[in-house]
Amino acid sequence: MVTPTSNQQALRDAFEPLSDLHERLSLIISACAGPGLPEHDRAEGHLVPGCVSRVWLRRTGPAEVLHLEWDAESPLVRGLAGLICQVYQDTAPADALAFRSRILPDLGLDRLLSPTRLRGLAAMEVRIQQLASA
Repeated sequence: MVTPTSNQQALRDAFEPLSDLHERLSLIISACAGPGLPEHDRAEGHLVPGCVSRVWLRRTGPAEVLHLEWDAESPLVRGLAGLICQVYQDTAPADALAFRSRILPDLGLDRLLSPTRLRGLAAMEVRIQQLASA
């Protein structure tokens, strides 16, 4: 089984070679957006509190694996939410609970994003922790 640490390292390995932060962000947005959620799964109960742009996050699959599905109104937020989700994707819930991601500062994205956007992404991680503990 994969771990959040190995997922985070794989994401860093994939995106760090782009030295221009704006190009890196653009690639992340397109590569991490994911398939989204069907309209009927964009339910109030899946909204992530604390995000200015509406973000939906849900957990699917067996209890022993944290499998996440996400969507957002904004393409930028959808890609960034996907980046955060991919750190925790398909890991053991206990591993996810014990881990705190550093993917945003590791990739320099914290220098490009507004404080409001960073707080929303922090709220995503809080919600992932809640889903892992459920």
